[in-house]
Amino acid sequence: MKIMIASDLSENSLLMIEEGIKLARQLNGAVWIIHVVDNTSQYSNLAPGLPKVWNWEEIEQYAIEFLTRETQKYGDVDKEVMVRIGDPKKEIIEQATKLDISYLVIGTHGKTGLSHLVMGSNAEYLIRHATVPVIVVPYKKEAH
Repeated sequence: MKIMIASDLSENSLLMIEEGIKLARQLNGAVWIIHVVDNTSQYSNLAPGLPKVWNWEEIEQYAIEFLTRETQKYGDVDKEVMVRIGDPKKEIIEQATKLDISYLVIGTHGKTGLSHLVMGSNAEYLIRHATVPVIVVPYKKEAH
C-alpha cells in the first residue's frame, strides 16, 4: 500500500500526518508526505499588502526541513518527504498518479466565507478529482 499525505504546513498539518502514519501502520504501507509551495499567486493580486514575488526555493527548503524534523519520530514507517513548487491541486493529483498511490490523506482548514473563497478549497478539488480514495482529516480546534 502507498499512502500520500498532503501537508500544507498549517496547524492541522501535523494531525493529518499522524493520521496518515496510523493508516500506514495498519496497512503495512509506505508513506509519501507532500507539500506543494503554491506559486500561482492567486491571492497576492487580491491583497495589496502581499508581495508579488516570493522566493519559492527558500520556502521549499523551509518545508523540507520542517517536514523532515516533524516526521523523525515515525522511524518505524517507510516514508519520504517531497516538496514541489506549483499549483497544489494539480501537483498532488499528478504525483499521486505518478507514484500509483493507494490512498490520499488530506485535511481541511475549517475556513469559511471570504478566506475560503480567496484561497479556494484544495481539499474540495482533491475529493472531486482524485482517482484514489481520499481520507479527509477534519479541522479540529476546541474553539471552532
